[in-house]
Amino acid sequence: MEEAARFLLLLLLISSSGVSTESSVIRTLPGFPGELPFYLETGYVGVGENEEVQLFYYFVKSQRNPALDPLLLWLCGGPGCSGLSTFSYDIGPVSFNLNYSGGLPTLELKEYAWTKTINMIFIDAPVGAGFSYSTTQESYFMDDYKSATQTSEFMKKWLIQHPEFLENNLYIGGGSYSGIPVPMVVQHLYDNREGGGSPPLNLKLRGYVLGNPITDIHIDRNARIPFAHGFALISNRLYQELTCQTSSIRPQGMKIHPNKIIRKTFWASHLINIFLLMIFKSAKANCNGDYVNANASGQQCELNVIKMEELLRHINSERILEPSCPYIRLTRENSTLQRSLMENPTEFLSRLGETPYYCRHEMFLLCEIWANDRDVREALHVREGTKGQWKRCNRTTLAFTKVVNSTVAYHRNLSMTGLRALIFSGDHDMIASYVGTRQWINSLNLTLDDDWRAWYTDGQVSGYTESYINGDFALTHATVKGAGHVPAAYMPKQCYAMAKRWFAYYQLYRFLQYRGPFAKRRHPLVDSTVVSEIRRCLEDGVEFQGDLLNFRKDGSPLMNRLRLTPIYGDDETITHVIGIQFFTEANLDLGPLPGSVAKESARSSDRLRSGFPSYPSVPSGNRNVCRGVRGILQLSDEVLSLKILSLLAPRDIASIGSVCRRFYEITKNEDLWRMVCQNAWGSETTRVLEAVPGAKRLGWGRLARELTTLEASAWRKPMNDTFVLDLNACNPEWQHVQVSSPPPGRWGHTLSCVNGSNLVVFGGCGRQGLLNDVFVLDLDAKPPAWREISGLAPPLPRSWHSSCTLDGTKLIVSGGCADSGVLLSDTFLLDLSMEKPIWREIPVAWSPPSRLGHTLSVYGGRKILMFGGLAKSGPLRFRSSDVYTMDLSEDSPCWRCVTGSGMPGAGNPAGIAPPPRLDHVAVSLPGGRILIFGGSVAGLHSASQLYLLDPTDEKPTWRILNVPGRPPRFAWGHSTCVVGGTRAIVLGGQTGEEWMLSELHELSLASSVI
Repeated sequence: MEEAARFLLLLLLISSSGVSTESSVIRTLPGFPGELPFYLETGYVGVGENEEVQLFYYFVKSQRNPALDPLLLWLCGGPGCSGLSTFSYDIGPVSFNLNYSGGLPTLELKEYAWTKTINMIFIDAPVGAGFSYSTTQESYFMDDYKSATQTSEFMKKWLIQHPEFLENNLYIGGGSYSGIPVPMVVQHLYDNREGGGSPPLNLKLRGYVLGNPITDIHIDRNARIPFAHGFALISNRLYQELTCQTSSIRPQGMKIHPNKIIRKTFWASHLINIFLLMIFKSAKANCNGDYVNANASGQQCELNVIKMEELLRHINSERILEPSCPYIRLTRENSTLQRSLMENPTEFLSRLGETPYYCRHEMFLLCEIWANDRDVREALHVREGTKGQWKRCNRTTLAFTKVVNSTVAYHRNLSMTGLRALIFSGDHDMIASYVGTRQWINSLNLTLDDDWRAWYTDGQVSGYTESYINGDFALTHATVKGAGHVPAAYMPKQCYAMAKRWFAYYQLYRFLQYRGPFAKRRHPLVDSTVVSEIRRCLEDGVEFQGDLLNFRKDGSPLMNRLRLTPIYGDDETITHVIGIQFFTEANLDLGPLPGSVAKESARSSDRLRSGFPSYPSVPSGNRNVCRGVRGILQLSDEVLSLKILSLLAPRDIASIGSVCRRFYEITKNEDLWRMVCQNAWGSETTRVLEAVPGAKRLGWGRLARELTTLEASAWRKPMNDTFVLDLNACNPEWQHVQVSSPPPGRWGHTLSCVNGSNLVVFGGCGRQGLLNDVFVLDLDAKPPAWREISGLAPPLPRSWHSSCTLDGTKLIVSGGCADSGVLLSDTFLLDLSMEKPIWREIPVAWSPPSRLGHTLSVYGGRKILMFGGLAKSGPLRFRSSDVYTMDLSEDSPCWRCVTGSGMPGAGNPAGIAPPPRLDHVAVSLPGGRILIFGGSVAGLHSASQLYLLDPTDEKPTWRILNVPGRPPRFAWGHSTCVVGGTRAIVLGGQTGEEWMLSELHELSLASSVI
């Protein structure tokens, strides 16, 4: 009766006010001393058909640059938890002072609030959570779909009311149970990102963030078994009895090939993947991998699950290292409890459970006391009479039905977009453990972009991270070491660093160096006006000269004399900025300094100082040297080598050596090459290479040449012209074909022939970066014109890949190098005969090591042979002579290793195999034979030898073809094609010395020699 009366009063208040949406700026809060040092706004946004649902929110502007910083809508878990919980306990700007002594709890600023660099909206959703309410009883009945729809509507209406944030990058985030609604909200906003409104609402949706998300009920719950076993919470015997032999722990209907998981776990070599592997191989199965529905798997399974639950009953699932404590809530039924807390809080809190240990849940009581205070509600502008007892998480009166058991399908859909995703997991959480999170991420079948590695805060490991890509989609998964179910509540500093890096588009592991106590982000003695002047000069494109205080890695001060000079391209736009800096000791008393510089670096520096020739400075009047380069050449050889060149990659050193004679002489120094190689490959790899017999004789420069593709270091202006040579003419000559709509200029692409006279171009590197477009040219058309093929779901942009054509209509693309420098191992097919071609990745259980500069050849109708390339091997990349084949006529095509790097079951063709190489050419001959020619091989000896392999033989054998005539000179970067099925044409290339070739060579394949 009392509830009904209160609801009628609520209807009367709302109907008389006529307000559906309102907001208020909050300048002070009860319990916080003085004015708030940040912008806080609270309000309601009406959603639903008649805006009967009023969702309450807290909005905090970024304390850095609100106009440019991203906007993040954050959903709390539950379902039914208030945004005030995240606002005050997790990532918001304030927290409650735990030294509670009665009365109204006090607030204090949070040091590692995400709102320092992000605009954040904390929402009370679904309706019934926090201060949100409805004007109709029917609207309180809520489920996952309705909640996600209303949250999407909230976001769009909020932006209409705040148009100044329409240009900010928008992200949606949440934790715990928000793993269910957040992907649904993101999908809805993405599908309707160009909605109407006045002005038109064009959302700049960029991605989503999830912390320990509940994603799939079966996966998350079943993952407790390997998690508990890994932390020694259950025995080996019970674990083996619980795990299954042939079934994965995924629910029925969510398919993933077990061999694929086994392969990934083998190469990842991470502990939790070994757990997953054990699940597949366990011989003592009785639960069939489903522990959620244990009673359906038999009595023995049910008994084992009961035994497991008993072992875990007194473990704090949110963070297994903390005590297991009961939740205590302030309700009308326990008013005595509330009165006791208010009157004698110290005694009450110390008496809770009569335990000598700290219970994290106790601090939640402070939030409930604060939010139920009348002055607090007035300060927050909560509509009077709309809310009775405020609960941090409404688990009693919330009319919510959970109808979505899995959002993996939503993640899979979003992986087809150009969004970004950050998924982070406290590694001591057993509710939504990282075990289950890694499993459902693996099920998305994304491409591994960066393997499992540590990320750091203050020089210490904060967790581990790996990243995945699928086209323009990028997903980063990170663990937070030592954190629980809400990671930021346990490890706020680490989570703040993680979020700050990710939102700034940095890799989490980029900040690895140790910063001493005096090497802060901005020391008080650093002149901020100089920093502002540097920023202004960079923005205006003018030269800067000045002094700036800097610090060594150990924290000792240095004065940095800095000069920044812009370099202009042919079109008068700035293409580069050359920075020159001189360091001098700074006489500043900063107290005792920790540590010292590395001895190995000092020894290398001493070796370098002894070995450089001396060159005079370049005269200022030298017209052949641009303004910025003239400045850098005024530096001594020692400074150039120690401070600049030693920090570059091997490819960059090779490029710089071709600038002028002075640089060429400097880059011949062996000690410089050693430092460069050590920076590129690490100290351990460098020491191993030093121990290799003959390494000293070869020298570091030669080793770098053999282990990297230095020939690819020279950048040339990408071209988009087309030339044709008709060999059937009486006097063959090259003709420049004038074509309309040429593709963007590029290099590192592939050119294939389809349907006789049609050429197809894919990928490569253009002016703006890597490409994944497809263009077709019909040489018989009058006039010929390039036509772009808009294939759906294209592969990742790449260069130095390989391609071939199948059946005259299908384009096959394999491997290559991605924009991040990562080598690829995928294989895609595009059927050009379709009206609307769709790219399709060829699913395989195992792929050869990722590589670039290899070749694909078609033989035997629908069989593909892969040869050579620069293949990944641990931290290094080696030239390869591996041979792999795939039969696309099979129902489940798979790569087979004919000969390779010690792969299991690999054979070795007889005969003398070609030396390992990349950027070679492979020609398919009649009868299924493959001809290998040229390429980049170790050293500068001839690579014009011809090799022949017939993969259809029972025992494939390499043959060397000694053909008459003058062969092409040693060349890489050339092109070869077959004309009329009997002649191989070789054009151009680079000799590896200083000459470019434009010679044309022809080999008759119909000769009796073959």
